[in-house]
Amino acid sequence: MRASGCAELEVLAPDPVADTGSGPTPRILQIHPTLRCNLRCEHCYSSSGPEVATTLDVEHLRGVLTDARGLGYDTVSVSGGEPMLYRELPAVLRFAKSLGLRTGLTSNGTLFGRDRLERVREHLDGLAISVDGPPDVHNRMRASSRAFDRLLAGIATARDAGVPFAFIHTLTEGSWRHLPWVAEFAAEQGAQLLQIHPLELFGRAETGMRSDVPARDTTGRAYLVAKALEARYACSFGVQFDALLRRDIVADPELVYAAPGDRASRANTAAERLGSLVVEADGTIVPITYGFSRSYAIGNLHDARLAQSWPAWEREQLPRFRGLCRGVFDEISSSDARLVNWHDLIVARSHEHVC
Repeated sequence: MRASGCAELEVLAPDPVADTGSGPTPRILQIHPTLRCNLRCEHCYSSSGPEVATTLDVEHLRGVLTDARGLGYDTVSVSGGEPMLYRELPAVLRFAKSLGLRTGLTSNGTLFGRDRLERVREHLDGLAISVDGPPDVHNRMRASSRAFDRLLAGIATARDAGVPFAFIHTLTEGSWRHLPWVAEFAAEQGAQLLQIHPLELFGRAETGMRSDVPARDTTGRAYLVAKALEARYACSFGVQFDALLRRDIVADPELVYAAPGDRASRANTAAERLGSLVVEADGTIVPITYGFSRSYAIGNLHDARLAQSWPAWEREQLPRFRGLCRGVFDEISSSDARLVNWHDLIVARSHEHVC
């Protein structure tokens, strides 16, 4: 969803496949340079934490940024782990900007000390900051009694530094009730976007939060609440709900890479054939979203550069990827679901269809 009648938002939406309205879709390279994090959040899809040391070398990241730019990608989103703990973050962002890429950073917001943020501020187009709800809810999800207070301090630092920021809320079976609070908090703090992302059973959530995945009725209820919040705060911030209407998918299968025929072969660039790439912290490059089955991997940065891996993947694996997408499209088309969390569904099916 995108507010109408107001100034265009500056913060980048991290999710290129969502109900975001009209306009050009960013071609996004998402990188996870480290799995180290100062928190152990219950819903963390990458199972990050203080004890996890997996980290990518900065030279590998410079190489993949260069290659992604050459393949037509225009945006880099840095996630983790907590990217503020990645020592070479300023160098990575500075190099990305030198290539003409737009830059975004997804963070828990607790480590924006003035020195840390100052080192990256001039190379950063926007921040996405995770917010789980009121202080007690947020602290419980973050497994830290100080998480919310440190979040408030971090938001203030970002605001004072003039860095545009969005809030990301992970929607659970119970958290939809907190959406009005989160929206009011976003307005008070000066966020430019509120992204609502349904919980997915991947990483730490897979073992600890199975009962918290929002049911279909809950997702529908949250969607209606999001629509109401979008109208209420139309000139304060935008609202993005990370699900697609089934009717929109059926009307335009290419929203989920499932158009009949070979439309992908007529695209001019790799980025037009595949709108997002994800570099996981061990160097594996997967399509679309974190956690996609490694059987569809484009390659690994420790073995070859992206520019070297892409041609073979495009020739041998892109048709298989689109076949998977068409199968999921058929599944969606025959269902009675109104809203579809396509990312969650395509990742699940990618693991089922391993050859």
